[in-house]
Amino acid sequence: MQTTFILGRKPVLDLLKADPENVDLVFIKKPVPRALEPVIEHCRSLNTRFKLVPGSELDRMGSGNQGVAARILVHAFKDIDELLAGVLQAPLPALLVLDQVQDPGNLGTLARTLTALGGGGIVITRDKSAHPGTGAMKASAGALLRTRMSRVTNLARSLELMRQKNFYIYAATRNQGQSLLDTRFSFPCALVLGNEEKGIRPGVLKRCSHIIHIPMPGGLDSLNVAQAGAIVLGRMLSDVRDQEGKKNDNKLKRSDEDMLSRSFQAPEGRPGQDTKGAL
Repeated sequence: MQTTFILGRKPVLDLLKADPENVDLVFIKKPVPRALEPVIEHCRSLNTRFKLVPGSELDRMGSGNQGVAARILVHAFKDIDELLAGVLQAPLPALLVLDQVQDPGNLGTLARTLTALGGGGIVITRDKSAHPGTGAMKASAGALLRTRMSRVTNLARSLELMRQKNFYIYAATRNQGQSLLDTRFSFPCALVLGNEEKGIRPGVLKRCSHIIHIPMPGGLDSLNVAQAGAIVLGRMLSDVRDQEGKKNDNKLKRSDEDMLSRSFQAPEGRPGQDTKGAL
């Protein structure tokens, strides 16, 4: 996560009106000029943090600041190919693919869950997706700083790229497909989660090779997208551990068989020695 500054009364006001989620902190010159009182009013109404500072501190942020500057968070997005390559080295070789998830709280919570479980990163859409700004950062309790992320224009095309790179693509839906309890995941993989209200778009869903749902015998009809993601990611990690354990067991079995085979081999005589009559 990187930071940059927006300077000037009108640019800061426009930013607060259009994209307050992206604003980390607003610096305002003290004593506050009357012309900047609307900035403070907007900050208070939006619950955006602001700080009164000497004019000299604002001047260090940039000239022409007019007594106000907004610090914004800029996530260092990775190229999709770079992100996919890194998944293979992750403890949980899985990606989260968010199809227009719009609540910053959901994005932040999913980022924290993914990071805690050792996942490989998150893919979001360029349009109609939550911004990884202050709200998402707060919900992630800082984990967003460690989350590798890519932002793409065409999610369906990105899923096709993943399939070409031998990723298994799972879509978590409300009630379609196979039960999570009957699913054994293959890796590397991507888990697609949909919009809070509309779910996964049809054009995206048809690019998914496996469709799953979480059974809810308790009678509820749905879960929050962050809750659902956490449940599926936890099951994925369990499957990774099971598969690693089976691989280790097979290696030990082959090693034991090799040792047993060598122990039954007849001893070889020294050159020139007849061993036919040896006891």
